[in-house]
Amino acid sequence: MAELTSSTVALDVRNHAAYLTIDRPPLNVLDVPTNQALAAAIRSLVERPDARVVVLQAAGFRAFSAGVEIKDHERESVAEMLAAFHDVFRALLELGRPVLAVVRGAALGGGCELVAFADVAIASDSATFGLPEIKLGCFPPVAAILLPRVMGAKRAAALLLSGATIAPNEAKSIGLVNEVVADEGFDSDVANFVARYTAHSGAALAIAHEAMRPARLGGLSPAEFLAELARIETLYLERLMATADAHEGIAAWLEKREPHWTDT
Repeated sequence: MAELTSSTVALDVRNHAAYLTIDRPPLNVLDVPTNQALAAAIRSLVERPDARVVVLQAAGFRAFSAGVEIKDHERESVAEMLAAFHDVFRALLELGRPVLAVVRGAALGGGCELVAFADVAIASDSATFGLPEIKLGCFPPVAAILLPRVMGAKRAAALLLSGATIAPNEAKSIGLVNEVVADEGFDSDVANFVARYTAHSGAALAIAHEAMRPARLGGLSPAEFLAELARIETLYLERLMATADAHEGIAAWLEKREPHWTDT
């Protein structure tokens, strides 16, 4: 039974794990209220030492998350969208506990960024991963910071600059996920996966997580990561959103047509 519930996010603390479930069918798209609810749920765990780890998961089978709501990328809402989505990462940094991602279905855009930010991840063999923002004339800020540092510049560029979708075994080979398991028996495999971490001292887990944090952030301290995120938010809002192509890409997606790029 969920302890804390918004219309799109449920929090359930059991067996020393805080299960955060994105529940916005059919594709668990991350709109502003959903991101705000995620950040609030994470911050509510500060006074819950019994939650040794955070488990990010999603309802249903089609998608872990298809990403941030496209219409929220429009000029009048883009700043609020970035602030709300990036506050989820700020909240996770503040909490300072290991984050496990459980992926079934598509993890695209912002959904893929959440997986990349997690300490460890398990995926079903039907999962897919990708950063399709470039197809909209945009780019994913968190991934732009983390992925070149964590998986190497060329591998990160192949994902960010092509918008390609990859299968789970490729995601494992480049370090985006740790384990790939069959859809059949997935829930049992996830339970065993989570138990592997929750069996240990919450204090020791938190301190070990802190010890490894610079490596997980690609050599950046939390303060440096947040400063880099602020820099890229400014780049996104002041330069990217000043281009004609950013607005054309979003309009084309909303109008269900091919974009007409002018390269300006």
